[in-house]
Amino acid sequence: MNCATAEGDLRAIASEKKHAQDQQAESIIAVTPAGALLGLVTGTEKKRLSMLNGDYVKALDERAAEIKETCNVE
Repeated sequence: MNCATAEGDLRAIASEKKHAQDQQAESIIAVTPAGALLGLVTGTEKKRLSMLNGDYVKALDERAAEIKETCNVE
């Protein structure tokens, strides 16, 4: 972890979190039969389901907290 880039990293994480949350709503399509089939064909099923259940957003929150604690950034 590079504390010199901590503030920029936190901005990037916040932006990615917003994008992931927006994608959660769209990921509902992945659990419909047609969406699931398309996801299996294109290889996006696992990613969509991960976003849908919030694992990705949780991981982003954990990383942001780690940066804030290690680098003493608010």
